[in-house]
Amino acid sequence: MDLTISMNTVLNFLHSMALSTSNKQWLADHLYEEVKAEKKAASERKQSQVGLASAEWEQARPEVKAAATTNNGWPKIRREDMRISPEVMKLVEDIEPLPDDFDYDKARLDYLLKKHG
Repeated sequence: MDLTISMNTVLNFLHSMALSTSNKQWLADHLYEEVKAEKKAASERKQSQVGLASAEWEQARPEVKAAATTNNGWPKIRREDMRISPEVMKLVEDIEPLPDDFDYDKARLDYLLKKHG
């Protein structure tokens, strides 16, 4: 049986009990230790996943790496990598991607000169 209780209800329940300061400290210490263990496990899982992805990337053939990145080294985003709602997709479907040799600094300078003249 699943039971949903708000954290305020739990706190109110604890306040209704006659807990000594040492009992409260014991409870706090044990909860904190559990939180630390859960955060450590989550961090290790994340590092493991990142490590696997980077190891796979390092072992990839040069032609695979070249096909998967732009000229400036950023990974290419494929359409199947994106999860965009149909409404948003309709708004951007006619927009052409920037060429690989697009000069961001020049575009920014042109914009600033045009704006602040």
